Amino acid sequence: MKFLILGKGYIGKKLFDYLTSQKHDVSIVSREELNYGGREYFYQSLINNKGKTKSFPDTIINTAGFTGKPNVDECELKKAKCYELNAILPKDIEIVCKELDIDFIHISSGCIYTGYKKHYTEEDEPNFGLFDNDSSFYSKTKHAGEIGLDKDFTNIIRIRMPIEDTLSNKNLLSKLLKYENLIDYKNSKTDVYTLCEFVETVADNFKAGIYNAVHSNALSTKEVTEIMKKYNLYNSKWSFVEYKKLDIKCNRSNCILTNKKAKEDFGFDWGDEEYYIEQNCKKIRKIDNE
Repeated sequence: MKFLILGKGYIGKKLFDYLTSQKHDVSIVSREELNYGGREYFYQSLINNKGKTKSFPDTIINTAGFTGKPNVDECELKKAKCYELNAILPKDIEIVCKELDIDFIHISSGCIYTGYKKHYTEEDEPNFGLFDNDSSFYSKTKHAGEIGLDKDFTNIIRIRMPIEDTLSNKNLLSKLLKYENLIDYKNSKTDVYTLCEFVETVADNFKAGIYNAVHSNALSTKEVTEIMKKYNLYNSKWSFVEYKKLDIKCNRSNCILTNKKAKEDFGFDWGDEEYYIEQNCKKIRKIDNE
C-alpha cells in the first residue's frame, strides 16, 4: 500500500518506521515539505506530488497536531496555534481526501473524557471537550477536530498515554521516571507499536468510524510504578500527592476507554495493559544493560 503520513512528530515517525519495515510505500512530510496548511494549498501539493510519483497515496494518516511542550499547559498560552492544528486542519485534510478519493485516518485522543462513572465507548458523548467549562484547551480542540469530521468517511483513532520500549520524551514510562510528584489515577494507555499494527489493519480493511486504540484492564499509576520497580526503573523521590497539589495550569483528563469495537469490526485484540507495561519495562532494562 501507498501511505502519506502528515506530521513528523512522535507518532508520525513511529508509524513511518513500522510501515516501512512492512514493505509499504511510505512518505512522511512536515507542513513545510508538503503544504497542508489550508485545503487549497494541500490539494495543489498533492496534485504536484502525483506528477512526480505517478499516483496518489491509498491512505493519508494525519498525526499532525499541537500538544504543547513540555505538556498541554502550553496550549493554554498558544491557543491560536493549538486550535489551528487540532481543530481546523483535520477537516481541511478530509475535504481534500474526499475530492481525490483517498482513505483518511485521523489520529485523535481519548482526552475528551474524564471520570470513572463508566468505561467510555466510542459512542459516548465527550464530557471533557469543547462544551465543558472545566476541560483543558487542548481537549477542547481535539473534540472540535472530531466534530468537524465525517464519521462515514474518515477513520478516527483515539489514543491515550503512549508507552513504548525506549525512554523517549513522549513515553509515559519516561515521564514517570522524571516526575517526583505523582497522582494515583487509572488511565487507559496505548502501546505505540501495537498502535502501528492497528493502523495497518485499519488501512488494509478500511472502514470509517471512531475507534479507541487502548488496552484492556487499565492500571493505576501506582500499579505501573510497582512494575517499573521490578526492572529497576524508578525515581527515589517518587511521592504520591493529591491532584490539587500539582503545579499545573489546566485540568487533566483521567479516564478508561473500552476497546471492544476494534475487536468487533477488525478482529483486532488490543490485549491486556499489564502485559504491555511489563514487556516495555523489560526491553528498556535490557537496552540499558547492553
